Amino acid sequence: MKDIVLKTAVYILLITALGQLAASQIHILAITKIFANQIGFYLFMFIIFGITTAFNGYLLNNKRRGLILFVGSGILAIGAGYIYMTLMQTDVAAQKTITMADVQSSWLLVAGSIAIYGIGLLVISLITLVSSKPAQI
Repeated sequence: MKDIVLKTAVYILLITALGQLAASQIHILAITKIFANQIGFYLFMFIIFGITTAFNGYLLNNKRRGLILFVGSGILAIGAGYIYMTLMQTDVAAQKTITMADVQSSWLLVAGSIAIYGIGLLVISLITLVSSKPAQI
């Protein structure tokens, strides 16, 4: 049962990460309406670390180093996505010609992906830690 849940969670992460890459046109259309210089950088980091997290989850074994890389890349993806969303909200609030409705699809896609990454990190990490065998001396 643990293997089925683990594989399902990893496949959901893969679909989410590759979906974000495929939906990057939606994000690019949203950020061209906003005049923040660094917002594209955080979008790029979110997509790259999301893909890295998904592949780290796919290649995850019961070694400590693999789990640390998986969790680290997941935290970086979530952090970059959060900064992206915060910058987007701040810049939309500062402008009078644009509203959140203009960039809502990008914001919702990132928010949903952050939630999936967070839940995936918890589920996969807990299953990996529980199923790992104690080190033999």
